[in-house]
Amino acid sequence: MGADIRAMPTIASIKDIEQIEATPLVQRDLPKSTYSAIAQAARSNPEALAIRYIENGETWRAAHDSNEAVLTRDITYAQFLNYINRTANLFRSLGVGDTDVVSMLLPNVPEAYFVLWGGEAAGIINPINYLLEAAEIGEIAQSAGSKILVIMGDHPDADIISKLPMIHAHAPGIEHIVVVGKTPKSAGPCLNYEDAIEQQNGDALEFIREIEPDNIASLFHTGGTTGLPKLAQHSHGNEVYTAWALNLSLKYQSGEYTLVGLPIFHCNAAIASGLLAFMAGSTVLLAGMHGYRSPGIVSNMLHMIDHYSIAGFNAVPTIYAMLMQLPDEDCDLGSLRLPGCGAAPMPIALFNSFKKKTGVQIGEGYGLTEATVCSTLCPPESDTPRIGSIGLRLPYTQVKAALIDIDGQYVRDCAVDEIGNILIAGPSITPGYTDKSKNSGLFVVDHDGVKWVNTGDLARQDSEGYFWLTGRSKELIIRGGHNIDPKTIEEVLTAHPAVNMAAAVGRPDSYAGEVPVAYVDTVSETSEDELLAYCKQHIGERAAIPKAIIILEKLPVTGVGKIHKPTLNLMELKGIVERELDKLGKDIENYRVNASADPKMGNTASVEIGCAKGADPSSLEATVRTSLDSYSFPYSLEIGLGSF
Repeated sequence: MGADIRAMPTIASIKDIEQIEATPLVQRDLPKSTYSAIAQAARSNPEALAIRYIENGETWRAAHDSNEAVLTRDITYAQFLNYINRTANLFRSLGVGDTDVVSMLLPNVPEAYFVLWGGEAAGIINPINYLLEAAEIGEIAQSAGSKILVIMGDHPDADIISKLPMIHAHAPGIEHIVVVGKTPKSAGPCLNYEDAIEQQNGDALEFIREIEPDNIASLFHTGGTTGLPKLAQHSHGNEVYTAWALNLSLKYQSGEYTLVGLPIFHCNAAIASGLLAFMAGSTVLLAGMHGYRSPGIVSNMLHMIDHYSIAGFNAVPTIYAMLMQLPDEDCDLGSLRLPGCGAAPMPIALFNSFKKKTGVQIGEGYGLTEATVCSTLCPPESDTPRIGSIGLRLPYTQVKAALIDIDGQYVRDCAVDEIGNILIAGPSITPGYTDKSKNSGLFVVDHDGVKWVNTGDLARQDSEGYFWLTGRSKELIIRGGHNIDPKTIEEVLTAHPAVNMAAAVGRPDSYAGEVPVAYVDTVSETSEDELLAYCKQHIGERAAIPKAIIILEKLPVTGVGKIHKPTLNLMELKGIVERELDKLGKDIENYRVNASADPKMGNTASVEIGCAKGADPSSLEATVRTSLDSYSFPYSLEIGLGSF
């Protein structure tokens, strides 16, 4: 499978990357497809363990503590390839061709990997977040042009099948429903996955398909802050290259475990953990049907690392914050060498506390779905830790900071330590979205004619090639023309002993345009006043001191655990409108405010007001408009008599 990873140069600096690149990528003899990559690993060591599945962490811990046999589901590489073959053959028997799409609505069960890679072998796979509302799931599947939907059946811990009628109503193009597990009668006409694959050949693919690296393998939905998520295409070459290039630094090998707790519908668990491990012949510990959300998985993770000698895992900062709250028990973490974080910036305080607790440094990386999950990585072999850096570019991937003008056009490359937009080029970048009209703004072309993905993130590159995120261009808080990096606030707040996680956003302000506010969740008792005083003491930039700190029981997060700032932005918009209306007092009988993300106007407010008895509706409308017009956000206004 290309060059032996263990024989490749150790990556500790940009010079090591350049040494690897002295051999052109085409000479590395990478597998042409994800199927051939996994098949090669399976044939090399068929009896090695590919997947070990733990459904419930609490049951696992009870057995572990009583020295009983721990209930797991084990799948060797020979069995894994057999399941992939059967699944691919099933899809072909149902009419799936090279360019037909199979949508997958499964939690983190082994079948999710069978369907993922079997779908890519037969056609194109479209993993969908099963936590989304049924209508949105259906619209994604319809947008993908899906011919088949594979969905989780009746299960006490996964109520996904109940969404099926609404999904089908929004995706009438689906021709076949395949149900994994128990198939309820209410599901209507469908195939049971387990029964169906029993009728298929597992020894080989029963169809001829010459997959080329530029053939589309998958459609991952992404970027759904307004309207429907976009569907980013990944080619087989994108996915194989990314898994291989990541392992040049990580060096997983047969016999090592990687724990997978992020959802398989996200390309991190699919490619950066899953495909990487399978190409290396190592073992995926599939922890929990719902990954880190499953009962007892995070609370027993340190014991799992000890028990299985786990080498690495990927997680978001919220998971690391939870691990830090676990008691210091007698767990041997000597096997752990590759804890990773790449979905969101890691607060420095959390980085340091994890290293103090475990003795292991978190390896930060950076990527996005449109560049096949990872483009930079802090090399584990580096002698000098660079806390807060997202690392060096992967071999054969080009990454740079560049200035982009207001129209999204390339201006020039940034100088060393100059902040600009992160641009990515090379073998990992997407061919584009399925809806080509959404490609506007995704790519920029430099003066040499090279096409780059414009990530929309801001960073600088230091003299040694390391990149440092400075914020998201869309998340910058602009206070009276002064740019404030939210990370400035978040780093300080997460260093406070009572704070678990923090997110800073802009609050609409009639004078400054925006002022910073922060949302936090906590692990011990504190108050807004205490946290504000702490910020005033530790934030050197006066303009960055939050105007308010709001303590929530839990911060809103995405399906993969990233803090969802668009939700906080909408909360702020709704709150500012309500405060303005409250000032108007007796002329308003009641009101209703809704804040939403409009695909054309951005965040907007809709306001309905019931005019109090005796008040003049026309006069009240003029007063309300005078108040709201002092802000920059768009809004709609309806005023009627009395209550609504």
